[in-house]
Amino acid sequence: MASGTLPLEEKIDYCEAAYRQEKQPCHFRLTPLADDGIDAALASRGYGYFGETEVRLRALDAAIRPGQGPKVHTYDRDSFFWRRGVAALTGQDKIKQAVFREMLTLIDLEIHALAILCGKEIVACGFGVQSPKLLGLFEFAVHPDFRRRGFAAHIVQHMLTKAQSSGVSHAYLQVVAENEIGKAFWEQIGLKETLYRYHYRTKS
Repeated sequence: MASGTLPLEEKIDYCEAAYRQEKQPCHFRLTPLADDGIDAALASRGYGYFGETEVRLRALDAAIRPGQGPKVHTYDRDSFFWRRGVAALTGQDKIKQAVFREMLTLIDLEIHALAILCGKEIVACGFGVQSPKLLGLFEFAVHPDFRRRGFAAHIVQHMLTKAQSSGVSHAYLQVVAENEIGKAFWEQIGLKETLYRYHYRTKS
């Protein structure tokens, strides 16, 4: 990817002005494609380092056996009931709920909005975005009272099985580098290969 023609400091100034116009704090996500020197430049401006994340990949080249467990319910992207359950399990505040709702309307791909219920309440959830060859895994969470019962793995297996039958060749996800429990879970699911890492720089 070309680095462009503007000096690095001017690029940062431009981004800061755009965020300032929207009355939002300025955030930068730095991947291996970021300009050389931008991390140090942001640090010198007082930007803090946080959110180191691994992007992991799994090939769906072997047969996937559907998991055993309670019924996995499927919802559409407009389901208030499903969005409310995701918000409760992932700790979304009202602002994040609004962002998530808007994001769902902008996704022009097939989605998987899944959940496991106890009575009439969602106790485990998962969200997938599927393109012709890739499945992205997001928003997996389980209520504390229902953990260690295999619910998250059951939802993942359900999603992977359906995606594979549609011709998807790989699944990917993002997991925070410090989340050892999360990384161990995804390794059990088969997402062991780390493609790359990224992190954020932001001003508090």
